[in-house]
Amino acid sequence: MGTFPNNKKWKEIFIFIFFLLLSFGFWFLQTLQQDYEKKIEIPLKMRNVPKNWVISEESTKEIRIVLKDKGTTLIYYIWKSSFSSIDISLANVSASNDSTIVITNKMLRSAMDRRLASSTAITSIEPPDVTLKYDKLSSKSVPVIPELKVITKQGFQIFDSIKIENPTVTLYSSKKILDRVNVVKTKPVILNNVSKTKEVTAELNLPEGVRVDDETVKIIIPIEEFTEKTFQLPVFCTDIPEGFMLRIFPATVDVVCNIPVSHFKELTEELLKIHVLFKEFKDNRVSGKLSLKLTGKPDWLRDVKIVPENVEFIIEQMNQ
Repeated sequence: MGTFPNNKKWKEIFIFIFFLLLSFGFWFLQTLQQDYEKKIEIPLKMRNVPKNWVISEESTKEIRIVLKDKGTTLIYYIWKSSFSSIDISLANVSASNDSTIVITNKMLRSAMDRRLASSTAITSIEPPDVTLKYDKLSSKSVPVIPELKVITKQGFQIFDSIKIENPTVTLYSSKKILDRVNVVKTKPVILNNVSKTKEVTAELNLPEGVRVDDETVKIIIPIEEFTEKTFQLPVFCTDIPEGFMLRIFPATVDVVCNIPVSHFKELTEELLKIHVLFKEFKDNRVSGKLSLKLTGKPDWLRDVKIVPENVEFIIEQMNQ
């Protein structure tokens, strides 16, 4: 086994490392007191845009600015994310006849100076002036499509149609942009473990450069508890031609209805019917089998299972 170095030797090593780090720290702090230049790309964010304008997609979206200050100040700007965007107000900006607006170098500097320490100098801005193109707003009404994922509790389901308080919205943008938009979807809404009707507010997922009066819509999702109700129904065929006899096997079938609890008493056997035309039997005479479906039911009843789904039959021609 090796011998562990004596404490005196380790003490000397630790002292050496300590003074080395201390020297590096002093050197680093001294270095940061010097002046440096830093180029930063800053997105432009327009405020107070006139209601009948829309800024064109081709307009400049960011500027590149060079700042000069002590290293500590520049590091602080980066650490605080001070330039995630720069706000430019168009309230007092005059538009030219060719549908352009010029954000002057003076305006850009003024907007930046409000975010900078007094010691920080702006050495350059690229581009020096920003030219924005705008279009007059057009309008277009389009349907709203909800992006929903609804997971209900066991035994509960969505009943009836999902309703949107304002199923259409009016969009405002340039004609060029609106020509590409035919529907607007909501941002995804996820609901879990739902056991009653829910009303949610969803944000509209608007294309870039499009405005609306209200960026949200209310969505009503009807949820009810469901249960099964079973009926035995005969298979009817009332238009059998004279001289023919139809035998159906089985002559009665089970109809299993998955229904909301609130409609349990309302659903009766009289509201359900399986009526098959003789022509359908005749068309399937070779196979001797026919698939069944309900021909009479309430509009709200959607989830139905017939057992068995198919019946066998024999068509006999009687001697005259």
